[in-house]
Parts: sequence; C-alpha cells; structure tokens
Amino acid sequence: MSEPVQLAKAAREHLASALRALQADDVPAALEELAEPIAQAMGVLHRVERSAGADLDGRDTVLTNVRTVLDRLQAIGSTHPAVETVMEEVAQALGKAHSLVRYTPPAAEPPPAPAPLLAQPVPTGTVRMDVQPAPQYAAPAPPAVVQPAPQPQYAAPAQAQVPAWQPPQQAAPAPPRAPTPQPFAAAVQPPAQAWQQPAQPAPPRAPTPQPFAAAVQPPAQAWQQPAPQPQHTAPAPLVAPRAVPDPPKGAPGVIDVELGTHSPSNFYKGLGGNDVIEHGGLFVATYKAQKIGTNVALRVLLPGDYEFQANAVVQWTRAQSGSEEPGFGARFTHITPEGRQLVYRYTRNREPMFYDDL
Repeated sequence: MSEPVQLAKAAREHLASALRALQADDVPAALEELAEPIAQAMGVLHRVERSAGADLDGRDTVLTNVRTVLDRLQAIGSTHPAVETVMEEVAQALGKAHSLVRYTPPAAEPPPAPAPLLAQPVPTGTVRMDVQPAPQYAAPAPPAVVQPAPQPQYAAPAQAQVPAWQPPQQAAPAPPRAPTPQPFAAAVQPPAQAWQQPAQPAPPRAPTPQPFAAAVQPPAQAWQQPAPQPQHTAPAPLVAPRAVPDPPKGAPGVIDVELGTHSPSNFYKGLGGNDVIEHGGLFVATYKAQKIGTNVALRVLLPGDYEFQANAVVQWTRAQSGSEEPGFGARFTHITPEGRQLVYRYTRNREPMFYDDL
C-alpha cells in the first residue's frame, strides 16, 4: 500500500468516528452543522484510496475542511461528551491531512542508456576472419588520344551537255477531202431531238382547313409550374424538463445526485418488478446519513447536461463496508413526465442495481 493511500485511509477512519459521534440523538444543533464539511472531506479521501494514490485532486479541500471543523469545535462552549470525542478524532485526521498535502509523488526515473558495444581484443597471431582486407585500387590509365578521321573529298559534278537550239520543222498540209454525197430524204429529215413546248406548271394547292378546336389547342408539351417540394422539419431535440416539483415539507434541502457510467450512485430495483420508478428508486451515495422516512428533494444530474428534480422518501440506508460507499435508497413520490423519460433513457444504457425490498 502506497504512502498517500495509507494517509488517506487513516484520515478517513478518524473522520468516520467523528461523524458517528455527531449523528447521536441528543447532539446540539451547532454540532450537527459540522457533518457537511466532514462528509465532503471523506468523499475526497475515499477517491484517493480507490485510485491507489494516482488521483490526489482535492487534498487541499480536505485540509481546509478539517481545519474549519476544528476551529468551530474550539469556539463551541457546549459540555456535551461528543464534543471531546469529535475534537480528538478531527485533530488526529488533521495531522494525516497535513502529511497528505505535503506528499510529493516521486519523479519517474529515465530508462538506463544501452551499454556501448566494446570490441573484444584479438590475441596475437590470430587471424580475424570477419575483417576483410582493404581493396587495392590501381591508378587509372591515361586516356588514349583519338585521331580525327579524314574527311572524304567530293568531286564537283560534271556539267550536262545542252544541245544547240534548232528551229522546228513544219509538216506539209494535207490535201482537202471531198464531201460524201447524201440522199434527198436524209437531207430534209428533222433531227431526232426536235424542240418541244414545255409543259404548263400545276396550279398551287389550297391549304386544308382545320377545325377551330385544333387551331386553339395548346401544344402537348406546354410549360407547367413545378409542384412545390415538401418541407421536412427536423425532429425537436430532447430538452431538459422545465417542470420542477415543489420540495416536500420538512425536506433538509435539495440534494444533488450526479450519475455517470461508473458513479457510485445509481437507480435500483427490487423483487416487486423491473420498473425502477414504480418498484425501486434511486440510491444516493453520500456520507451524510438520512433517517428512514425522511422526505428529500433530489436534483439528478445525468450525462449530456440533462437534469431533473423529483421528490422522494428515504426507504433504506447502507453503511460503509469495504470499497462500497455509504448512502441511502429513496423511492420517488413525485416525478415529472420529462424526468420519467430521462430515467428510462438512462437505465437502457446502464443496468440498475438490485436491492431486496421485501
């Protein structure tokens, strides 16, 4: 067990003894007011124990609350025997709280650096097989001198011989040919393709008359105004309830109950049925005990910034045992419909605890 866990456990045990002494029946009202700061300090100490000393937030609050209780005890002039008991236990818890505040977690040690690899000595006369001799590089040979190839010699082309111009020779004209005689009938016959008078064009055709209905009928693909698109409205989000019931008469005040995935407070159900509202209630984890039958006003804080208020009556109590925190179970006497909806929504994601109410 680490040092902060030991200090937190010892301080919490002393404060628990002081709290039991304050919850006696004949304790004056001035002493009963000291139960609230003691219960808050015990809650922080219990969280330090559950985290094995990793979560030390709030230890300054423990020291402040214990000092406040001790100062108020010294100012009370009552001779009640509980005053001496509470003062002794609170003084013991004050020393443990001082040590817990002064505790400093040790700094994490850096990982050790890896040891360098040292070369092992080689005995004299031993040939190392893993050592390769350095390669010997020969000097590069000087570049060879390349002589340019001789350019080929081209001879000038020989000039073509152009013959001298000579005047063209004219051919002798052919003698005229006598015409062939034709008979008289062939001479007076008209040619086969004689001229003919062109045909007259056809008269224009009058347009076919159409009925009046066809003339005024609109085209088939006339423009039509598009139908309006349906308007889709987003569903209204689930909002926190606005109706708040009036606190019951004689209630000590509104008690805040914070619920989460692993919170010690949770809804419970019994053997009477599975409905946590009709056959169960809400377990409130707190060090400030309430008597059975007391009417209380609860403000339940849920994940997602949802909350609701309800009235309830204390049905049973649970003392601290081991890692379980003390508290009381309350049955709802008045809850709004919005609060009922939030309860059912929370219990669908987290299983309620069981309590034998028979």
